[in-house]
Amino acid sequence: MKSNGYFGLLRHRTKGFSLLELMVAMLLGFIVIGGAIAVYLASKRSFTEGEQVASLSENGRFALQMLGYSARQIGFYGGANPADIRSDGMGTVIGDCTGTAAAYDTDNSFFAMRATSSVVAGCIIDAVPDTDVLVIKGVGTSPIYDADPEDPLAARDGLFSFPTGQWSSEQTYVIANSESGMLLDGGDTPPDVGEGSEFALSVAWPYRLQIYYIRDGVTPTLSRKVLAWDAEAESMSIQTEDLVHGAENMRFRFGYDSNNDGGVDTLTYLGDITAWNRVTSLQIFLLLASDVVDPGYTDQKTYRLGDITVSPADSVRRLLLHSDITLRNPRLILRGRG
Repeated sequence: MKSNGYFGLLRHRTKGFSLLELMVAMLLGFIVIGGAIAVYLASKRSFTEGEQVASLSENGRFALQMLGYSARQIGFYGGANPADIRSDGMGTVIGDCTGTAAAYDTDNSFFAMRATSSVVAGCIIDAVPDTDVLVIKGVGTSPIYDADPEDPLAARDGLFSFPTGQWSSEQTYVIANSESGMLLDGGDTPPDVGEGSEFALSVAWPYRLQIYYIRDGVTPTLSRKVLAWDAEAESMSIQTEDLVHGAENMRFRFGYDSNNDGGVDTLTYLGDITAWNRVTSLQIFLLLASDVVDPGYTDQKTYRLGDITVSPADSVRRLLLHSDITLRNPRLILRGRG
């Protein structure tokens, strides 16, 4: 009897789960696993969104920085008035733009136009239609002097020799003082800048052409055409620089002196401007899109870029950037007229 009682107790203690208990345990397990999966997916979605927004923000800051820096130099020719700059028989530019966008046409140093097709100004063949194009001509930094401008006792010989070895035959320069200017090929002999000469105390500034536009492709890109040396052809040429991927559209609005009285009286767009030398401020609208499609996201926003609105309704995240820039040099010229 003891033996049967012992084995009976042992059989009772080693009894397994019932079907109901097993089903409850499985249900609880599924709930825990489902919760873990939901937390993982939510975290992944949040991480993806944060990563895309951060990338857009970083690209946007860079784009506005590039555009802003170039725009703030509009109208600056090292102290010379753009209208006073003459050309010294400049050579041919490979792939040069046409009309007012031509590389060495300093009479038209700043203007914008709309891309009605992929071809713009003869040198752009891949623009996104219905986007704005900004043309800026002027001079860059790092000028070359006759002598150290910080040393009043430095010997001056009328030659561009400071900093030493900076003059380049692969560069175009604007030789300028407060009264006159000349566009010069770096391969040519520069003028005498000694006292008593026409270009006395002039400075040699590196000449720049920049045409900003939205380039079409698998991923639309904020790009610019620049004037640069082509080593293979041994000539200046128009070359393309890609700046920011994912730029879908760009629009500009301008602060404009419509009655030429020295004061800005209207904010307007391309079609209403008849004299670009009266533009003294610039508003930039730039729409950036992520290069990653997120099936779990729908862009239901409407973006207003100045005079147009864009409603994508797709699965791509976007960021609309806006910047206001004062064009200091044109403003000074207008005030001087008043």
